[in-house]
Amino acid sequence: MCFDSSEQERFDAFEFIVLTPLPTRSMLFMISAYDSIAMYLAIEPQSLCFYVIAASKRKSEFSTEAGLKYLILGAFPSGILLFGYDRTTTD
Repeated sequence: MCFDSSEQERFDAFEFIVLTPLPTRSMLFMISAYDSIAMYLAIEPQSLCFYVIAASKRKSEFSTEAGLKYLILGAFPSGILLFGYDRTTTD
């Protein structure tokens, strides 16, 4: 898995530069979260940024597929988590 420097593809995506600090801020908000809803609201922007970063290589079919799979596999547990929060907070 070792590449020569001339064979490596450059990763020039503006989205990567913009979206890298946002998960860091979400992680800091997650540390300061007091209740489960604040924790969920801190996790979601972080995961959305990671979805975009996973699919940010526009010319690669694998990158688009990975971003879509990551989105689908991330939306399902998020829905289950919200359903669980709803069941624990209602009377």
